[in-house]
Amino acid sequence: MSDWRDEHSMGFTSELGLSVERGAEPDTLAGHAVVVPEVCVPDAGVIRPSVLLTWADILTGSLANQFTLPRICLTVDLDVRIARPLPVGSSLTAVGRILKAGRTVVFGEADFTLDGDDGPAAIAFSTFVASPRPGDDVSDRDTDPTRLSRARAAVGPPAPIAELLGTQVLGDGQVEVARHTRILNWAETVQGGAVAAVAEEAVLALEGAIPPDALQVRFTGAVRVGPMRATARRLGPWTRVEVVDRGNDDRLAAVALARSV
Repeated sequence: MSDWRDEHSMGFTSELGLSVERGAEPDTLAGHAVVVPEVCVPDAGVIRPSVLLTWADILTGSLANQFTLPRICLTVDLDVRIARPLPVGSSLTAVGRILKAGRTVVFGEADFTLDGDDGPAAIAFSTFVASPRPGDDVSDRDTDPTRLSRARAAVGPPAPIAELLGTQVLGDGQVEVARHTRILNWAETVQGGAVAAVAEEAVLALEGAIPPDALQVRFTGAVRVGPMRATARRLGPWTRVEVVDRGNDDRLAAVALARSV
């Protein structure tokens, strides 16, 4: 879910170093970021796919929100494929656009390129729906993503992703993260980007884990109680992950597939 809290309380998704501005093409948003160690797979020095997913969610979710107002748009799924390694020090530009906006569903795309290189570095697709809940009305909120990104983008992440999440490794391919203020959205549920990162944490907790270069996440429910528990299971070059809300009768929050080659 896109997060419209003010820049002083936006938390996890706003701390990942993405600045947002209007795109050069009509009806697009452009994001800029530098790959720093805090957003990389530990000891690998390459960006985490979940960070790219979160950046894509910010860009395309902000655009999708224009079609769902006054209701907030909810993220249904996110999918990113990395075409080339994106190491520490890389400068990235992302362009988000809406591919199709129907009466109930909005489809978006975000393309990532390395500055100075025209070839694609990664591509992400996203699906959104208008929230069916009457209380999810954002007509009285400032939903300008270019303003909301300014305060935190220049600062960058204050700590590695696992530390921001507060990840606890329970065993081989299983992690748990408490529901805490830093990872909540304005509706007091866990941000989609944090859920994706927790799924990725489970993949990285597998014995002999290889950094993934693709990540798909399908959101099935909100995390309202916590803690979140993610469990990863290898399927050849792919890994399947389930994320559940332990405090809400293990309600399924998301399923994910990560590819490591």
